[in-house]
Amino acid sequence: MSGLLARIRHSLLVGIVPGLLNLLLPETAGAVQTTEGDILSKHIPVTSATNSADDERIQALAHRMARRLLDQTILDDLKDPQSERQRPETDTQIQAVAHENAVLLEESYFKGRYNRSRARLPENQEAWRSRPDIANPGADLANFPNSAFTLPEGRAYIETAPLTYYGPATGQPAQFNTEFLLRYGLTDNIEARIFGNGISWQGGKDPATGFSPVAFDTKIHLMSENESLHLPAVGFEAYIQTTWLGGSAFNQGTTPGFFLNFDQSLPYEIDFEYNLGAAEQMDSANTKAWQFSFQWAFQRDVFNQDLAMFVHGFYNAMTLPRLPNAGAPAPNASAQIQNAIGAGLIWTPGNRLSLWAQSAAGTTPSSPSVISNIGFAVAF
Repeated sequence: MSGLLARIRHSLLVGIVPGLLNLLLPETAGAVQTTEGDILSKHIPVTSATNSADDERIQALAHRMARRLLDQTILDDLKDPQSERQRPETDTQIQAVAHENAVLLEESYFKGRYNRSRARLPENQEAWRSRPDIANPGADLANFPNSAFTLPEGRAYIETAPLTYYGPATGQPAQFNTEFLLRYGLTDNIEARIFGNGISWQGGKDPATGFSPVAFDTKIHLMSENESLHLPAVGFEAYIQTTWLGGSAFNQGTTPGFFLNFDQSLPYEIDFEYNLGAAEQMDSANTKAWQFSFQWAFQRDVFNQDLAMFVHGFYNAMTLPRLPNAGAPAPNASAQIQNAIGAGLIWTPGNRLSLWAQSAAGTTPSSPSVISNIGFAVAF
């Protein structure tokens, strides 16, 4: 009996297992040739592994699948030595294992802000468009800057921060907002957006409650990141803050703004997001003038790819017109500057939902003393 078992094991190791591994990891000159898009679109658990950690995961997956096939085939052959080695039930079992592990692998490849350029590669675009994904490109309301990336054509996000608080500043009382951002992919590279501070409450000696006006915004993805040349992803964003639907206490007039948005991968899987631009604001002479603004954020996944931590800040304004009465008149230009710095967390429990919380402190008299919000985003 032991001799029979040894011969069966030898036959399987020489015949079936190498064939399975060739199927799972087809080689040409020793290199894996399939693409990441295969994982998402067909759930074939092989890849063009972009780094050693990914390659090790693929090898481990192939080993586990081969081991299952080997064990199952040996047991079946001991029961019936004359049976065929190719069994439909074994194939089904292996496919189930492949599917289960491929789901894990697709998260490894495309979840996380530093994988957004990779999803736009030609071999991955179809997979990127095929399902809603709240992590790619990710919510813009979660921090002060906006990303350089847009939604795939036909996809949509609803983002809202219903608990948003701006502490008092010089000449400006505290304010609660219910911010929202609606996003829709017109094409893979052009996004239509509507932003508003929603229902707002203002304190101080003249308290007021009402609806804040809406802003119409668009974002255009210009270039994906080129890590080999250390070039960031680039986008362009422009908005018009209107007076539509706004109560008198919250209207700031019709004001435009435009920004260049950048995303760059840094060592240790840190994503650096920053925006440079200008918006029309009130200056110290109580007249409208174009003023420079800058927003930034450093973000990294912690513990796993479902939880990320970021630090962020802005100079003079956020990318969207979120500050209450931004640019209220001040005695001189230096007193006019608004600046804040803070930190937050983003949790992504699934492909369709992300939640965040952040808090920041103003560093100049004209800045809100505290800027805090809790919000969530849903992908469609």
